[in-house]
Amino acid sequence: MSSIFVVESFGVAADADEINLREAAWEFALDQRAFGPRRLLVAFGARDGRMVGLAHARRTNRPEFALAACIDHAGRGTALALAFCDERVVEGPPAPGLSERWALHRRIAQDFGVVLIDWFDCDDLCIRSTKLALHPDREWWDM
Repeated sequence: MSSIFVVESFGVAADADEINLREAAWEFALDQRAFGPRRLLVAFGARDGRMVGLAHARRTNRPEFALAACIDHAGRGTALALAFCDERVVEGPPAPGLSERWALHRRIAQDFGVVLIDWFDCDDLCIRSTKLALHPDREWWDM
C-alpha cells in the first residue's frame, strides 16, 4: 500500500456488561457512523457471540485493506468478526461481483483465523447485509 492509515481499537473490560454480537449486529450497523464518516468498523467476538473488541479505520478505496488492517491490529485470536462499511447502499438486487467480493472478505478474515460472519454496507439511509443479500434462505449466524 502506498499510504499509511490509523487503526483504532477498543477491548471489552472483563466486568463490562456483555454485548452479544448476534443480537446487536443491526444496532452496530445503525450506529457505525458514530466513529465518523467513511469508516470501516469491525466488531470481534468469541464463538458464543460475546463481543471482545472493536477496531475501526478510514475506509480505503479497496475496503479489504482496511479490513485486513483492523483484523491484524485487534482481531488476532478472536473467533469471529462483523464488518460495517460506510459506503453507498444501492436498493435492488445485489450488485454484480458481490459474491466474489464477499468471498474475498471471508478469505482475508480466514487468513487471520477469524470467521467473518457478515459485511454490512451502511449509509445515511440504508443498511445491507451482504450475507442476507446473497443467501436469504441460509442461517445468518454460521458459527
